[in-house]
Amino acid sequence: MRAAIEAIDTSGLKIAIITDEDRRLLGVVTDGDIRRTLLQGHGLETPIREFMNAKPRTAHWGSDKKVLLSRLRHEQILHMPIVDDDGRIRDLAYLPLLEQQSTHLNEVVIMAGGLGTRLRPLTEKVPKPLISVGGRPLIDTIVDRLVAQGLSNITLCVNYLGHMLEEHLGDGSRYGARFTYVREDKRMGTAGALSLLKQRPGAPFFVMNGDILTSVDLLAMRDFHQENRSVATMAVNNFSYEVPFGVVEVSDRRITGLSEKPQYNFLVNAGIYLFEPEVLDHVPFDQFFDMNSFFDRLIELDKPIVAFPVREHWLDIGRPDDLERANTTFPGSPDAKGSPGSGSAA
Repeated sequence: MRAAIEAIDTSGLKIAIITDEDRRLLGVVTDGDIRRTLLQGHGLETPIREFMNAKPRTAHWGSDKKVLLSRLRHEQILHMPIVDDDGRIRDLAYLPLLEQQSTHLNEVVIMAGGLGTRLRPLTEKVPKPLISVGGRPLIDTIVDRLVAQGLSNITLCVNYLGHMLEEHLGDGSRYGARFTYVREDKRMGTAGALSLLKQRPGAPFFVMNGDILTSVDLLAMRDFHQENRSVATMAVNNFSYEVPFGVVEVSDRRITGLSEKPQYNFLVNAGIYLFEPEVLDHVPFDQFFDMNSFFDRLIELDKPIVAFPVREHWLDIGRPDDLERANTTFPGSPDAKGSPGSGSAA
């Protein structure tokens, strides 16, 4: 799996092609395959043969581009290896390249109205998104990473000291972006401000917290969302916790087992979401509404929602020790020393 990730990240096409020594096609592994395998609990040393698609749909060398585009759309897939009569890989049909899609259709909503209570006194005079990380405001790094992925249509939901954010960011032109603002006059929660959007997005839109540093590939998240036909996708991050004591298992007063400092793994909410516009019908207007309640409502309605595992660098700047860690480990920070799992696809 580790080799497949390196191949996918190097190409930027979200796929690794597996061949024999004569370049005959053996199978393919997509970014989505890897993330689904990670969700199943497999590690980076898992052999490719255990999760690759050994029978991918292919096209014949010389196929017309219009035919390729039609097949990709009809079969609802992103990739199609192109092989010759001997089964040797000759090229790759990739839907976004054939369609020449522009990514600015996917809007991004940044929740930037929090009080930043846990970071006081740093947030007594500035909103959390303006705190310096790596020598520059946190929000600048967030915006730059969005724009680098072609996501330049950005709405910021502001409240606490929101005027400072608006003065700093302006209309977004100096970032190569276009900013609009939703001004909250009361606490709205992590989802409530979505009811105040001036215009409903016309395509799937991202929502993210304004205190997250990550190199996650949001376009891979979009592809994952579409492949799974989801109406709501939540990015999730792996969190490990080691109990610092020996754990005793007891049943009816009898000791049934002992575990020395066991480690437990959980998937936690990474604060990044992708929604179909239709889900806005389930957000109450101008009321406090947090993201957990939003997802609970979608679950109750039996809507298709999926988890997208983050394998890239991710850090929530919520506490002083998080801020210190960001200044020493996040890629791009002047004092960065590197961090396992950092990096993103081109």
